Amino acid sequence: MERPGLSSAAGGVKEKRTLVVSYDPAFPAVSGADLRNFRNASLASEYGPVQLASVRPLGSPSKPSNGRLQAVGLTIAEEPRSSSLGWWRIAAENRIPRTALARLLTLVQTFKPDTIIVEGIGLFKLLRPLRPLTKQLVLDMHNVESDLAAQLQHLRLERFRAGFGIRRLERKALSLVDRVWVCSNLDREKLTGLSRHKLPIDVVANGIPKAEDIPEALSAEAATDRGFPVILFIGHLGYPPNVDAAERLAHAILPRIRQVLPGAKLVLAGRTPRAAVRALTGLPDVELIENPESVAPLLSAAHLTIIPLKAGGGTRIKILEAMAWGVPVIATPVAAEGLDLVDGDEVLLSATDEGLADMAIGLCLDPERRARQRVRAHQAAWARFSPQVIREAIRTGLDLDNDGK
Repeated sequence: MERPGLSSAAGGVKEKRTLVVSYDPAFPAVSGADLRNFRNASLASEYGPVQLASVRPLGSPSKPSNGRLQAVGLTIAEEPRSSSLGWWRIAAENRIPRTALARLLTLVQTFKPDTIIVEGIGLFKLLRPLRPLTKQLVLDMHNVESDLAAQLQHLRLERFRAGFGIRRLERKALSLVDRVWVCSNLDREKLTGLSRHKLPIDVVANGIPKAEDIPEALSAEAATDRGFPVILFIGHLGYPPNVDAAERLAHAILPRIRQVLPGAKLVLAGRTPRAAVRALTGLPDVELIENPESVAPLLSAAHLTIIPLKAGGGTRIKILEAMAWGVPVIATPVAAEGLDLVDGDEVLLSATDEGLADMAIGLCLDPERRARQRVRAHQAAWARFSPQVIREAIRTGLDLDNDGK
């Protein structure tokens, strides 16, 4: 099949075709990983047609409004289960049915992408089959998984075998691709020491999620009719670090705040909450909102967000979202790792539950300081994580400036 003639695209470069391969469907987005995949695909579509292919079936019949972006599932919900591709080296790898690989190879042959972007080492088994089929194979590492697994194992939040298994798989993956995308300069530093191959490692940071739905002008602070402060925590509530954070918020941090500010309330919001999270609603002034259709009403009603993560990955999307709304962020250093935010100005950081609670109390009792942090956080989010900034990172990550060289 002949490829359609190349035409002029954004920035004056020739039109390029991009295939993004993920495990879960990126549209409609329901998680931080989905938001990153869909955002990257949307921005890549400014330079040419994009296909979003997920190993798992599509969860919705709706289609992206962007005509240059199409989503396809590589498996079908009701089809018989097929054998898996290869064997599992580590728990971090996803199960990939052979039917999914067959459909993916057919898609590549018909779509003829210039660049294929594969989501993380969980899809390692797809790298070798895809390697000879594209000019540029990119591994998008939402996390440095060996580092994340070590954090989780150290904190006993999940039964991961950290050590050499994941690290060895990462090294193999790096040897098969042309470029790597990471979320932060810190992740780039971690990866540089892992790879024996010299290859470009591009920082494609997470941008403000659904920025088009957020008012770019700083809105007024939330009203206090529901209590003050309303503390918001948003995240996947089945993910062990988030479950741990939610429990500490409800059992330790909120009670300490309520000693000084008895009107304080905690709102936990996210998908698939574990039973331990649901049980927290039995505590005073703890509310759970499962699978919210939109977080906009939650953020517009919040006075601050506290993120007490002891371990976590590289997305940090919920911090950016809160900042873009002008909601002050109080977090552990791990939670804000890689964002290069100014402590005491754009964000407040503490490694202890007591410190987080005391920072929240101090901020709530000082309206002028709270107003300054709202402004500084809002400015930082839009200046450094806006769609315009991420668009340039995508352009570099697709190597468009070296087109034809």
